[in-house]
Amino acid sequence: MSDASEVTTTTSGLATTADPAAPSPHAEPTLRGAEPPGLTRDRMVHTWVAAMALSWFGDAVWTVALAWTAVHTLSPAMAGVVLGAETLPQAVFVLVGGVIADRWDTRRILVTGRLFQGAVLLGGAAAWGSGVRGAPLLLTMGVLLGTATGLTLPAGATLARQLVRPADLATVSGWNQIGGRVARLLGAPAGGLAVAAVGPAGAMLADAVTFVAIAGVLALVVRPRYRMPRAPHASWAASLRDGAAYLRRDESARLLVLGLAALNVFVSPVIALGIALRVSESGWGPAWLGAAEAAFALGAIAGSVVGIRRRVGRPAQAGFAVLVAQGLCIAATGIGSRIILLAAMTLVGVAAGAASVWLSGTYQRTIAPSHLGRVSSVSTLGDMALVPLAIPAFGALATATSVLTAAVVYGAAMAVLCLWFATRPGIARLR
Repeated sequence: MSDASEVTTTTSGLATTADPAAPSPHAEPTLRGAEPPGLTRDRMVHTWVAAMALSWFGDAVWTVALAWTAVHTLSPAMAGVVLGAETLPQAVFVLVGGVIADRWDTRRILVTGRLFQGAVLLGGAAAWGSGVRGAPLLLTMGVLLGTATGLTLPAGATLARQLVRPADLATVSGWNQIGGRVARLLGAPAGGLAVAAVGPAGAMLADAVTFVAIAGVLALVVRPRYRMPRAPHASWAASLRDGAAYLRRDESARLLVLGLAALNVFVSPVIALGIALRVSESGWGPAWLGAAEAAFALGAIAGSVVGIRRRVGRPAQAGFAVLVAQGLCIAATGIGSRIILLAAMTLVGVAAGAASVWLSGTYQRTIAPSHLGRVSSVSTLGDMALVPLAIPAFGALATATSVLTAAVVYGAAMAVLCLWFATRPGIARLR
């Protein structure tokens, strides 16, 4: 490992003199103390994963409650504005959040953010209970929650790298994915029951409790075992330019970011809109929409288990190869058959679960720790910018042609794109 004051060599082979105050772009996190215990005995990581799942459960409760409240108390147009209120501030602030993540203590960032989000929800519950209701309150809450999410999300993406060995990152990522999917499966119906039984204020309180709980776990239980190299306190613009320069010179990192940002462009429109159109046009009834979504979730959980248990030599290449097959299953969702729909959604989920474990573990190990927050913010912004455009484009294509044609186009495009990534040398060399 070279010292930050020495001459370093980029992946392009060009020698550059590093700023003495800057961390080496290839510096690895250093142990603060003893080696972490094995994952099966690591109670701290187990508690953190459980707290994350609880937080996602609370988010699912509030998401459903917010949707029900918006569509039942507001006009359709205003309901859409309220439901999308968190998205814009997230997109605006996520790059700033990436700079924050690479500069300052991760736990403090996350604890502050979670307590702020809990306070927003508690304030909303108090206001709703006192009769202050309607779009202005829900919009204000959405903007505040979205701002906090944008500023803290990149920091959350760096925490696992500070807790476990690099070899265990894929396994922990898989645990978190399973916890998140189970939490959402249970949280969605719980949100419906909560808003029906105690109203929106009760759902706000439930989500607030989960935010306070994860803040408590982060403050009292979680102790980073690895010290991350920190970015120098240059100007915000200089920090962002440095992050962009890192991606330009590191081919593997660049390919991972581009690949991960592009994947949801093809998957999300089918899950969010294509399945609903297929069920509606076929006249099968809403129960089949729920069954298809459950098939995807259960398949994704099973796929994550496979990804955790099955170690592969080139996980990034294997992940993109699996997603080639996922593209074919996406195309099959447009076929007008209930059995084929459920089978295709199950296989889409299995591929998503396994590939996510392999790709996320490789991503955490590959991106330079000194740039992990900023690079994660770019990946997140890619999803935020591209997916909202891809969903209406899918709808327009399905209207102009058919649901089957739209599904085939999106599935084929994904298969071709993932095949291209799987065959890139910068991906194939990652282990």
